[in-house]
Amino acid sequence: MSEAVRSLIVVILIVVLLVVAYVFFFKPFLSLQPQVQGVITANSTWSVGMQEYELTGPLSAETYRISNDNGKVTMFYAATNRAMTVTKEFSVPLVGPEATFLFEALRADGIWEVDDIPVRPHPLTEFIIEVDQTLGDEGGTRSFSFSDPHYWSTTHAQEFELHLPQKGSLSGADARTLGVAGRKLQDPRYLQIVESIRGFGPPAVLAAENTIRMELIATLKHPVPPR
Repeated sequence: MSEAVRSLIVVILIVVLLVVAYVFFFKPFLSLQPQVQGVITANSTWSVGMQEYELTGPLSAETYRISNDNGKVTMFYAATNRAMTVTKEFSVPLVGPEATFLFEALRADGIWEVDDIPVRPHPLTEFIIEVDQTLGDEGGTRSFSFSDPHYWSTTHAQEFELHLPQKGSLSGADARTLGVAGRKLQDPRYLQIVESIRGFGPPAVLAAENTIRMELIATLKHPVPPR
C-alpha cells in the first residue's frame, strides 16, 4: 500500500470520526443548550420567615427571615423585649451553600405540607411560618401557624372522630358508636422546622442574635417608665 493511499485512509477515518462526534455528541448539545441556558438564567428566589411570639420570659417576640434572591442570600433577625418598649434587629449578607441546604432540609421536614394547628390552651410559644419560592415564571407561597412545637413532637394524644346516634340516649349500647378509631397527633416536623430556622447561621450571626437577647434581657432591670 502506497503512502498516498494510507494518507487518504487516515483522512477518511478522521472525517468519519468528526461526523460521528457531531451527530451523536455535539448536535444534541447544541439542541439542548438553549434549555440549559434558560434554566441557568431563570429567575430563582425563595424566602423563609418565622415569627415567634413568646408568652413568658424576658422576650415578647423574635423574627427570623432568610432570603435568597438569585444566589444573593440575606438573613434578618429582630427581637423585642417583654415590655415591648425596645426592638433590636440586624440584616446581614451570607455566602456559601448553607442557605440552600437549609431550604432543602425544610422542604424535607414538610414546610410545604404541614397544616395549621389550633393554639393550645395556655400556650408558651406561638409561631407563624411563611415560605415562598419562584423559579422562572412559576412559584408558590404559603403560611401556617401553631403553638408549642415541643408538645406536638412528644405528645401521645389521639384525635377521635365522633358519630352521634341519630336517636336515643348516649348511654348503653349507643355509647359504643361515639368513638371511631383515633389518629395520633404526634408530629415532630413542627419542632424540626423551628429548630432548623433558629439554629441557622454562621457562628458570628448566632453570637449577634444572642447579644441582642442579652441586651433586651438587661432592659428588665431598667424598665422604661410610663409616659
